[in-house]
Amino acid sequence: MRLLAPLLLILLAVLLIVQAAFSLQWTPTHDEGPLFYEAFLMQNGKIPYRDFFDFQMPGSFIAYYLLGIASGFGPLRIRIFDLAILTAILIVTFFAMRRFGRPAAFASAILFGLEYLQGGPSLALQRDYLLLIFLSLALWVGLTDSPDFRKRLSLGLLFGLAATIKPHAALGLVPFLLFDIASLRQRPEFSLASLAKQVILPAAIGFAIPVLLITLYLAITYSLFPFLDIAFNYWKLYSQINGEMAVTPQAERTAYLLNQVWRLGGGGWWLIPAGFGLYLHRNRQAYLLASLALCYAIYPALSGQFFPYHYIPFVYCIVLLASLAVPTNYQPFDRLRAAFPITHLSSFLFLLTILINVRPSQTFLRQIEGKDIATSTDRAVEMEQFLEKNLAAGDTVQPLDWTGGALLAMLETRAPLATSYVFDFYFYHHVSDPYIQSLRSDFMTQLREAKPRFIIEVTAIDKPWVSGEDTSRDFPELRAFLDEHYSVTIEKDDYIIYELDDGR
Repeated sequence: MRLLAPLLLILLAVLLIVQAAFSLQWTPTHDEGPLFYEAFLMQNGKIPYRDFFDFQMPGSFIAYYLLGIASGFGPLRIRIFDLAILTAILIVTFFAMRRFGRPAAFASAILFGLEYLQGGPSLALQRDYLLLIFLSLALWVGLTDSPDFRKRLSLGLLFGLAATIKPHAALGLVPFLLFDIASLRQRPEFSLASLAKQVILPAAIGFAIPVLLITLYLAITYSLFPFLDIAFNYWKLYSQINGEMAVTPQAERTAYLLNQVWRLGGGGWWLIPAGFGLYLHRNRQAYLLASLALCYAIYPALSGQFFPYHYIPFVYCIVLLASLAVPTNYQPFDRLRAAFPITHLSSFLFLLTILINVRPSQTFLRQIEGKDIATSTDRAVEMEQFLEKNLAAGDTVQPLDWTGGALLAMLETRAPLATSYVFDFYFYHHVSDPYIQSLRSDFMTQLREAKPRFIIEVTAIDKPWVSGEDTSRDFPELRAFLDEHYSVTIEKDDYIIYELDDGR
């Protein structure tokens, strides 16, 4: 079994490299379209919240803006940056996990890389994945026996940066603080006041730095109050939409959360080798990894939606913990002999979990078979070709879409946005709520004033319509406006392009 582990890791590393190479052919899809188009708007001087409406955190816009500028919004360069980020995360992970032995360090890096690529294009560059830049660095800093002021400040800073992308990402800071406090409490000369001063204060200062900088940026750009308006009025509505894109009634929400949270996004098999890894490494660092895995298992429940990408931080942590079950030559001989049955059992179950859980993505398999990659980018190419041929200087475009390809087409053609509304998702849920009514009214006012040359409406079955209580697919004012001022210039099964009647 000891010889099998290195051979298996080599084969898995080869599979990881091959999949990474094939992934260079992937094109932006799912959330990448809206977020990169918004980054394009920012490149042209638009400010989030003030100039265009979206409910993401400021850190998400900054991250995608930097990626967009660095890549020039080119699909191949975006893929290269994605793999560069993955490589950096895996390298940092290796160094963070090296204290458990090189086999565990290699296994944790390779297996998470495979898990990430297994998600295919729809998982690429998700915001929950970008959090791992900070989480992996936090592990590198925090998996030490001698934390000091600088390390505590760094941990606070890293989780503060993560919180600017997803606020509940800060949950991971809690285990670091608790384990730090627990280790210091064993020293009789420390009081609660000194514990707070030595542990809580540096972390709080570090955490506050990115939060205050983001707040300052929002204030300077006059977007703080629009952001707060969205945060206080829209977030509570969006949080009621579950992973099936349905509004969960308040009376059923607790039952829904409890029913979903234990499923762990399909990553429950990793709990078996993780348990053995924890048993074999009964120390502070292993317990810290287990606590992080627990925090990020709860993490999706805080949004209440349980999309696959919400489990990326949990999968990362549980794979690291499971990698502790890899046989290592660094254990003393007597300990190995005493634990001989358990080490062989843990190795067998670790191998079994890999065979069950780790497999190539469906996109990779289609590529191997020589088939096309089936994504919404197929219709995006058609829309792009139409806009390239027909869009003139000064023309604007209004998408009625979210992740269906219209925004990818507008990104590729650098088409200007007609209104401040990048997509139409929020017009169709909680339709009787005064806030949604105000969004509808404002959208129609802007649309009447802008009268864009083209309006692109995605009608595909994969459009994320929300169902359930107080939802609708009707927008009478919009339909009346289209009937009065626009003609259908292209109508396909999955999208419609309208052209202004008095346009060129």
